[in-house]
Amino acid sequence: MNPSMLRHIRVLSDGRPGHENQSVGLALALARRTGASHEIVRIEPKASLWCRMRTAAISTPTQLIIAAGHRTHWPLWWAARRAGARSVVIMRPSLPSALFDLALIPRHDLGANAEDTPRRILTRGALNRVPETLPAKTASGLVLLGGPSKHHGWDSPALTSKILRVITARPDLTWTVADSRRTPDDFLGGLELPENTRRVPWRETTPDWLANELARAAVVWATEDSVSMVHEAVTSIAATGVLPVPLRGAKPGRPARAVARLIADGYATAYETWLAAGAGALVPGPALHEAGRCADRLVAAWFKPKLSR
Repeated sequence: MNPSMLRHIRVLSDGRPGHENQSVGLALALARRTGASHEIVRIEPKASLWCRMRTAAISTPTQLIIAAGHRTHWPLWWAARRAGARSVVIMRPSLPSALFDLALIPRHDLGANAEDTPRRILTRGALNRVPETLPAKTASGLVLLGGPSKHHGWDSPALTSKILRVITARPDLTWTVADSRRTPDDFLGGLELPENTRRVPWRETTPDWLANELARAAVVWATEDSVSMVHEAVTSIAATGVLPVPLRGAKPGRPARAVARLIADGYATAYETWLAAGAGALVPGPALHEAGRCADRLVAAWFKPKLSR
């Protein structure tokens, strides 16, 4: 099939930051390769199916539509059909995969023996907005806080001591501690932090804030409950550490297994491993950029690249 020009990308968002971050990350990676523009169409997840489908099928001409989240799946199928566009669904779809041109699915959702197919690319965790080309790292560190979930609990005193331990181990860095929507409301404000540390509540950030902070941070520690934050840190080529939080249930869930795989493969370092080794400087792991890798596959299969990148 002859490749076509990719001029415009439509991202369907259900309003969940993690879903939107993955879709926009892929759109930005494609834009860097093709020069395409992108737009974000936000769908009200609690609206009726007809309203969601009507919102998705806006009249802007587009060649590619990307979406993540179960509430976007029927709207994605409908909008792509109406526009005559390619469709890419991120994460395992709740509808038959044959309804979409391509599915990008985390390997930990399907198991270690799963393989790529013509309509499926297996990814190492979550895509994100971090670009491939980054500025030089600065003398700064970043602590990223997730929160309780169906897979993880939360132990404020234990986590507080670990955060202070990693910060005080590197007094040469200027530190930022940032929470997220899932972080207990009183946790960030209750931390007694050293003078070289600022705290940033998630309500005070913009969609690009984290990607910009990751681009400059030499060291990042993230709580293990957030697969997306750990992957973003690794993608930014920061020396990445993982702060433990309690597990719910007798066995680790898929998010915990995904983070454990990153640690086992040398992309990140577990807190206990770091502590046992003397709490020295973390070392960055191998390069990992899944949004860029997937964008390369899409361009090779469907679209013409820019003349220069």
